[in-house]
Amino acid sequence: MKPGSIQTNYAPSGWTKKSSNGFTGYVCEVPKCKSDRLIAQGPLKVTGDAEQAIKDGVLSRELFNAVANVYNIAAKDQAKLNITRRVVKKNYAGFDFSGYLRDRKGRIWMTGRFIIQDNRGSVLVSAARSRSVANTYFKRYLNRTTIRRVP
Repeated sequence: MKPGSIQTNYAPSGWTKKSSNGFTGYVCEVPKCKSDRLIAQGPLKVTGDAEQAIKDGVLSRELFNAVANVYNIAAKDQAKLNITRRVVKKNYAGFDFSGYLRDRKGRIWMTGRFIIQDNRGSVLVSAARSRSVANTYFKRYLNRTTIRRVP
């Protein structure tokens, strides 16, 4: 998305801001937080007018979940992705998602949103060891974030 489209004042005390490969993240590690937590935002490659396709229902939640099911089966329970709902706002369209990745310590739960404006995209994601913690911090991030259309 264009610079300035997503603006946030999200930066809880004790969290560390990190940037890499176009992604900006806020990390809270043990012992500051009870468990490791991450909020990140970065670019998403999009081709064509995906925003209008989402609004028209051409790119649907069901279609993305069908593709995600192929990925889920191939991952053999090491990862799972589920599109939970379609989001259509005045300034963008997209999808909310949830899922997890497995590592040696267990599952890393994720909640996020794909944000599409015309032919540009971005992804917001929250990750934590607990599904409820990931959901909570994702909602907090969205409440402190403004997404607008930049000419």
